[in-house]
Amino acid sequence: MERQEYLEIITEEEYKLINELVQNGKLQEYYYLIEMFDQEKENLVNNINKTPKEIYNGIISTYLKTVKGISLLVPGLSTGIKDARSGVNIYTYDGVTKKDGQAVDENTRFDLASSTKLFTTVEALKLAEEGKFDLDKLVSEYKDGKYGNLNIPVEKMAKFYYDLRTDGRLDERDGELSLEELQRRLASTTIAKEKTFVYSDIPFIILKDILPEVDDYFKKYFNEEMGLLQTSYDRSFGVLTGMRDNETVNDPKARVMERYSLNPGHAGIFSTSKDLVKLFESLNNGFLSNESITKMVTPALDTPILLNPDGTIMYKKNRDGYTSGIQNVNRGMAVYYKHPEGIRANEMVDAMGNESFATAGFTGTWATFDLKNGLTANILANPLSDESEREVVIDNEKFNIVDCGKHFEDGTKFRVAGKISKVLDGEGNVVGSAPFTRITNTLKEEQIYTLLKLRLAKNVLRRKAELEQSEVLDDEISRIFEMTRVIK
Repeated sequence: MERQEYLEIITEEEYKLINELVQNGKLQEYYYLIEMFDQEKENLVNNINKTPKEIYNGIISTYLKTVKGISLLVPGLSTGIKDARSGVNIYTYDGVTKKDGQAVDENTRFDLASSTKLFTTVEALKLAEEGKFDLDKLVSEYKDGKYGNLNIPVEKMAKFYYDLRTDGRLDERDGELSLEELQRRLASTTIAKEKTFVYSDIPFIILKDILPEVDDYFKKYFNEEMGLLQTSYDRSFGVLTGMRDNETVNDPKARVMERYSLNPGHAGIFSTSKDLVKLFESLNNGFLSNESITKMVTPALDTPILLNPDGTIMYKKNRDGYTSGIQNVNRGMAVYYKHPEGIRANEMVDAMGNESFATAGFTGTWATFDLKNGLTANILANPLSDESEREVVIDNEKFNIVDCGKHFEDGTKFRVAGKISKVLDGEGNVVGSAPFTRITNTLKEEQIYTLLKLRLAKNVLRRKAELEQSEVLDDEISRIFEMTRVIK
């Protein structure tokens, strides 16, 4: 095939894919997609004589360098990406667990922390579809009036529409907490403010508490129907990582509740990258109705950001005091959805559909789902499971570490402890910091870009095989692109 003819095929397939993505709510302004695909078009036309395997490996090479960079910042890392349209499915495993230093593999389960809220949400929506639970009812109508102060709709509570307060902490920073006192404090929950957005664990602790036969339905929906066999609160099987003190869940409220055999709705689930991809596959295949998905991603407040009393923009800070973006209300039921401020504001990659959603956990977990376009990606890490300091020296030939678009020069040193990397100059002076959650934004974006580039490449190669009437090439394309890859 001549170069010009091949270029025309690539251009046609590029715009077909862009139009498909835009129609599925990808972006209002799709110049960003054109820029990305134009660059990839040049790469493809320059590789006109390369095999499908060579093209595939060339595309994922940058992605794998970014994965390697992130893996150097944490004891253990697991990632998964899948494109349901092209069949691309790639998992990577690197590093070790904390408990016994075993190598991370497909069976290594990570502490999902607040990503547990997504599972609680899916369970509540499914129960509502089956007529076993009503999100429109008042919270006070459940559990024999246990939450008598909460005359508020369940759905709005789960969208953080209310600032809920309890009479005392639900962890044990103020001393040991008995089961009776824990239940009393939960039942004491009152509304401090409404028509607002206050992210909190309390709504999902309460939501899980008022769901019917909640643990039985968890097993039915997730373990049996979806086949998530490595996902549970139970830590008696499998290799675990991301744990606190080698044996307990990281979240302090979850630790208290689990001591009394209560599986909390806000944290406490352990899972794997493969199981999170299976969760996507189930949702993508209609486990929840379109109405339920829309309900999940629709916020209670239709406003992009919160303002201070003086009218200035409110910024959020992490536990270490670092500003991590604008305080926004882009949450539906537990999940993030797209926001004009982009990934720094709400964990969502720009190149994903407008009805996509994402979830993240304090322990270093993240997953995103684009059901309209058939895309998912996840990152499971354990930065909190090892408090020892490590040193990483940047070598851009071998791996990529990027902070908000900033590439570090070869020889730049990172001293890593937990979720914060201190950046050092050549003389060993600290010149900045690079929080783990911010640096992983580059990997999150690279995951989705890689899936889209591979989809374009496969579409182009299919056209080439069709025009050349080559069944051999067509079979090779399927074998290369649709094979599940496990990279360690």
